[in-house]
Amino acid sequence: MTTLQHRPAAVSAPVRAPAPAAPRPGVARTALVLGGFVAIGPLTIDMYLPALPTITGELETTSAAVQLTLTGTLVGLAVGQLVLGPLSDRYGRRRPLLAGTALHVLASLLVIVAPNLAVLGALRVLQGWGRRPAR
Repeated sequence: MTTLQHRPAAVSAPVRAPAPAAPRPGVARTALVLGGFVAIGPLTIDMYLPALPTITGELETTSAAVQLTLTGTLVGLAVGQLVLGPLSDRYGRRRPLLAGTALHVLASLLVIVAPNLAVLGALRVLQGWGRRPAR
């Protein structure tokens, strides 16, 4: 009968740790692009706030009326969520995201030349609507 002392030792290969996974190309770019899309929504509101007194003077209206354009942006965000949310579920995220971004950019360019408060308010609603797919 053999004992453990007389049995030859089994030779085993050294155990190596698995190689670290190489970073996937484009992950950082994707993160930056998605982060940019998400940041546009708050920037739409935050960059607008310091301009409220100037807009009030330029359009010769009251500050309360100009503040309603900010409310319009939030209404656009809310209504956009109700309408565009199901569309992005049905058609995927990419198409609504690109269409919403195009709408936001177009509305932003038109806000610059808005001739009166009513047009400015409508364009701000469109800005909010266009930002909704990015959230």
